[in-house]
Amino acid sequence: MEHIFASTQIHENSVRKEFMKLLRVILFMLFFSGTLAAGAQQNPLSSQNKKAVKLYRNAEQSFLGREYEHAISELKKSVEKDPGFVEAWLLLGDASAEAGLFSEAVHAYKKAAGLNQDYFPYALYLIGNLEYKLGNYQSALDFYKAYLSTEGVTENELKITSGKIKLAEAALAIVSDSLAVEPINLGNDVNSSSDEYVNFVDEDITQLYLTRKEPNPDYALDGNPFRENFYISFLKENVWDSLILFDLPLKKHRNVGGMSFSIDRKQIYFTGCSWPTGMGSCDLYRMNKTGNEWGRAHNLGVIVNTGSWDSQPFLSSDGKTLYFASKRTGGKGGSDIWMTEKQPDGSWGTPVNLGDSINTSGNEMAPYIHADTKTLYFSSDTRAGLGGYDLFMSKKDSSGRWRQAVNLGSPVNTRANEINIFISMDASTAWISSDRKDGEGGYDIYEMKTVKAIQPEAVVYVKGKVVDRNSKKPLRALVELSNVDKSEKVVEITSDPVDGSFFIPVYPGVNYAFHITKKGYLFYSENMNLKDTLRFSPVHKTFELTPVSKGNSFVLNNIFFDFDSFTLKPASFTELNLLASLLKNNPSMRILIKGHTDNTGTDEYNLLLSENRAKAVYDYLTEHGIKQERLQYKGFGATQPISSNETSEGRAENRRTEIEIL
Repeated sequence: MEHIFASTQIHENSVRKEFMKLLRVILFMLFFSGTLAAGAQQNPLSSQNKKAVKLYRNAEQSFLGREYEHAISELKKSVEKDPGFVEAWLLLGDASAEAGLFSEAVHAYKKAAGLNQDYFPYALYLIGNLEYKLGNYQSALDFYKAYLSTEGVTENELKITSGKIKLAEAALAIVSDSLAVEPINLGNDVNSSSDEYVNFVDEDITQLYLTRKEPNPDYALDGNPFRENFYISFLKENVWDSLILFDLPLKKHRNVGGMSFSIDRKQIYFTGCSWPTGMGSCDLYRMNKTGNEWGRAHNLGVIVNTGSWDSQPFLSSDGKTLYFASKRTGGKGGSDIWMTEKQPDGSWGTPVNLGDSINTSGNEMAPYIHADTKTLYFSSDTRAGLGGYDLFMSKKDSSGRWRQAVNLGSPVNTRANEINIFISMDASTAWISSDRKDGEGGYDIYEMKTVKAIQPEAVVYVKGKVVDRNSKKPLRALVELSNVDKSEKVVEITSDPVDGSFFIPVYPGVNYAFHITKKGYLFYSENMNLKDTLRFSPVHKTFELTPVSKGNSFVLNNIFFDFDSFTLKPASFTELNLLASLLKNNPSMRILIKGHTDNTGTDEYNLLLSENRAKAVYDYLTEHGIKQERLQYKGFGATQPISSNETSEGRAENRRTEIEIL
């Protein structure tokens, strides 16, 4: 079975490959020194103790048969008989390392090196590797340097060991500058002896979605020893409650994992392995939700999926970009981070590798793009870190390029594996998946408060419902968020046709035009200027659309003029174009454009200014194909306030352009 996260599998394989490569060196030397050539003319071993040698020979056979526990037992007896038996100490180091007993392996190698460093100086390098894995970075650095000081080091060994020295130095720097964060295990209501991976936490931090890889009860039927299921935990009295199965309408025995939601939780992206509709070992799939019902799973197709391993999708909050991990050809190494962008027709474009600032010759996994759309997090087993998989982040610069990834530091990362991360929309809280030793077993989920060094930008949201103003019936409508200054759409979604709900993120530092449109209704308009706002709150609101009918009116909230001017600013054009479209879609509609001001200045001046501003809208519409006989305009000055003129906010509300249907 090719697991969705595959982190443990990949890491164990990389460790095994490292040790087996080193083992071949050892066995090569031992063979030509005669220690494995049973019955041949053998060079003498360092021990003359017959019992010690016999135990050593037994251990050799057990080791070659991968019976590491028995080999260790025999070798321990052997060195008890003869503590100066160099070969036995070396093989004990090998067997202990293969069994995952790294501290014992270090002890054995150090014993061998202490007895005769010249016999197998490569043991110094092995000790460096093990000390690094154990988190003893200064000791690792010392042994790497000691190895380079021995005779006969080849140019390739010099290059590799120099790289290891840089890693150890980087690890020392990371642990010496630890962050003021405290990852806390979520406990056995969430975690278990199986692997748990965090997938998603809702905007209010009350619902946590996760994947658990657990023993498969149907192993005899489908041949998969593990099954990955999705679960949800609810926050109750500030504690995450016991898991509830997050059931999806998928066929039984389907191998799934790597789940992520769209920001509104109306779509799920996930990985399916060995599916009949798959292109390769694992593919990316999507499911859509209408009301409370999930539809069927859709393979993302041949443009996105390949014959290789494609997994761990995550959708950006604006819905425009999908990030994922893949082992496809054309990458930098094992598993790379890729992205695909949504095309105008709704399909996904050709995936693009994120490049050297993110990917390496090793494995990069579990991409996660925060709701700010600018901060990417992922795990890597090759970049400078503390061992195993570490978590990294990269921020997108103003040109759209990803900056060089940086390690999230200690104690977010440890000498164990930290495989993925999720951060709340407000950037205050993070959840990571780690197999550090203080957990319930396997990968567990940990929660922590964030600090500035690892934070994305805080994001708020509009969580709304669109209804008919008269009947209160839910409506399916187009919801758009546009950057006023750039005159470009940031988000474009439709509200749910069953309950009228929608959810959109709102980013700080931007002046937004917010619109809701539906055929047969006047459009809803609101200005959300967050350019100078340092602290702001989410919006929870029901939006009522007014049917197109005589006498109804609405305010154009994204019409802008300079102070004391009636010249339209370009930022107004998005909304004026919507008004023009409304008129074109309702050819019998006639409107009155009404200009209003606050009470600053004289009545005569305000009346003239308001009329000129109304005429500016009139002129724009006629220039864009609306016949003059369908339009009227009039200025009302400060005579019809809708708020108090005693405050700046109230005066701003009174300065408005209003449309009345005639």
